[in-house]
Amino acid sequence: MYNHERLVFFRRANKIGDLVYEISKSFPKFELYELGSQMRRSADSIVFNIAEGGGKKSVADMTNYLRIALGSVKELKVQFGKVESRGYLNQEECVRIKGELDEVGKMINGFIRKLKDK
Repeated sequence: MYNHERLVFFRRANKIGDLVYEISKSFPKFELYELGSQMRRSADSIVFNIAEGGGKKSVADMTNYLRIALGSVKELKVQFGKVESRGYLNQEECVRIKGELDEVGKMINGFIRKLKDK
């Protein structure tokens, strides 16, 4: 078991989630319930699965939830590619956020490796 609130990657993912909510507010109206909604769910899925994994008793269960969180990290990265290609956010900002998502993914992978070594 681990306390998700103490994990750096949880806090960073949570900040990205807050950013996604703010960014999606500026999308065209028709995208608020399409791409914007999907991005908000993906961002929430990252932190929700990290938290849920922290409450599991076995390493296998924890790892499973962390892998689901990793899938959501990848999904959100692709969605930011869509945001960029549709011109909803400038390229520089999209690249920065995708880089931050890459870092969160690396930290989650590192944590999974540590759990397996225990």
